Amino acid sequence: MKSVCLLGATGSIGDSALEIIRQHPDEFILHSVAAYSQWEKLAQIIKEFNVRRVCLFDETAAQALREYLGIPVLCGMSGLEELASDSEADIVINALMGAVGGLPTLRAIHAGKHIALANKETMVMAGPIIQDALLENPNAKITPIDSEHNAIFQCLAGRPASEVECLQITASGGPFRTWAFEKFSEITLEDALNHPVWSMGKKITIDSASMMNKGLEVIEAHFLFGIPYEQIQVVVHPQSRVHSLVQFKDGNLMAQLGAPDMKIPIQAALTWPLRLPLRTERLHLAELKQLTFEAPDFQKFPCLAIAYEAGKLGGVYPAMMNAANEVLVDAFLKRKIRFTDIPKYIETVMGKTPKIEKRLTLPQALEADAEARRLARELVY
Repeated sequence: MKSVCLLGATGSIGDSALEIIRQHPDEFILHSVAAYSQWEKLAQIIKEFNVRRVCLFDETAAQALREYLGIPVLCGMSGLEELASDSEADIVINALMGAVGGLPTLRAIHAGKHIALANKETMVMAGPIIQDALLENPNAKITPIDSEHNAIFQCLAGRPASEVECLQITASGGPFRTWAFEKFSEITLEDALNHPVWSMGKKITIDSASMMNKGLEVIEAHFLFGIPYEQIQVVVHPQSRVHSLVQFKDGNLMAQLGAPDMKIPIQAALTWPLRLPLRTERLHLAELKQLTFEAPDFQKFPCLAIAYEAGKLGGVYPAMMNAANEVLVDAFLKRKIRFTDIPKYIETVMGKTPKIEKRLTLPQALEADAEARRLARELVY
């Protein structure tokens, strides 16, 4: 039995993780849960799984849950960090949204945990810091939950980076893949939230529409697998059945295929190298008839180019880019700015980013995150 701490229990990744725990009651026990503010939904999870420890990031929501269930409820960043480092939890699933996931990941590493990571912003804003922490804590390990990184993880199957020619990260292309560039100024919030394949939270859906999500994944892949940016490619694959590929130096191209269901990569991250039964859709190639691939359009999706540049520049550039994007996506969701303002304003913030000559430190990353948010808010409000 593995004891699981689930951070981000009320989101879409949390829903899928809970279904896996339901399907494998002899393998997993849900020890602790955390969410931002959805205390009613969290209360139902606590009752169903008899959860022992709870955290809500929002203090008002935490107080409401305390009064409703009459139990202790942690709150804020300190609560997340406490759950992530709890000695009774074997696996920490980090499905938190945004930069808030960074510190709990670090605490889990320092506690020697197995981290199943869905929070890509952790690696984007603090990749070098996470790498150093893993070297200092050899009992800790990260297995990726994102379908693309989990696909690469499975294709590598422990092979060293020295054998890899390139990684190919697939992208659905989002709802605007076939739109003419001239129409992008007309994009509405409803258009951007209408993803053609995946059902996800609003923030990640907007990131997918702008392809910033893929840019974040490029940076995450660089730090997770130790592959230079020049050897990481993005390939648009509208059917979203090939989740990513690894081209090896001997000419073999390994791909991982599956239905677009997040339960598949989550379970692989939790149980690797074992493959347990899973009730989910099966992929039938004869019914698909065709799988197509194309190069991304950097003119229509400048966020992807911005992310590559931020990754190559290093230092606090990725942290600044990520923080600005979070603020700007939130502004777009509130109808404060246009879709095309997101990359424009990110570039403005990036133009004010200081260069860091030495290895990135945690205080530098946190300071850069805060400064980028301040700059982005000035542009919007």
